[in-house]
Amino acid sequence: MSDIQNENPAPQNNSKNEQKTKKDTMPVWAIVLLIIGIAVVFILPVIGVVAALTIPVLVAETSEVKNKTILKKTVSELNQSILMSQAVDNKDYSTFDDIWTKRIKSNLLINSDIENGIRLNDLTEIKYNKLSDNCDAAPENPTKETACAVLTIDADGFDKGQNKHTYESPRGIIIKDQFDVLLYKNIVVPAINTAEYILILYSKK
Repeated sequence: MSDIQNENPAPQNNSKNEQKTKKDTMPVWAIVLLIIGIAVVFILPVIGVVAALTIPVLVAETSEVKNKTILKKTVSELNQSILMSQAVDNKDYSTFDDIWTKRIKSNLLINSDIENGIRLNDLTEIKYNKLSDNCDAAPENPTKETACAVLTIDADGFDKGQNKHTYESPRGIIIKDQFDVLLYKNIVVPAINTAEYILILYSKK
């Protein structure tokens, strides 16, 4: 009898050890929650920092592409309106008022007039700063001193957007939502008369 009694305790100890092991083992759902918690604490802040650094750059690049497209389109339309008027009426206008009214306004798709300017159908706005009553043909090296007006083009309207002028920097031409062109009797040309700016205006890309 004593031998039989001595054989029984061992299974009881094993059962207790198994129960203890089960209690010490972390459930799968708890492991999943732990991993999620670690991700929230460590990974999401990193994603936030990366987003904070990259999103403004992407927005700026998109805005520059849009402004560049509008700049090229508007300058092209201004020059086409002058050429079209010359071909149709065959007159030699030489005053700012005639160039602005009969050469430009009469041949552009205008939404409405604004103070010292016009709003086009695509909501681009153009304002003039008259420099002289008389308009001559564009010289080889155009400057404000020889132009009859400076036309400021705003890609999204003067009451909206950045309202910052395109400018030259050590990195090149920085395209913003406003840009100036010089008005002559036969053409408009970039106020920033550099090879890079001209390339931006007349390139196909």
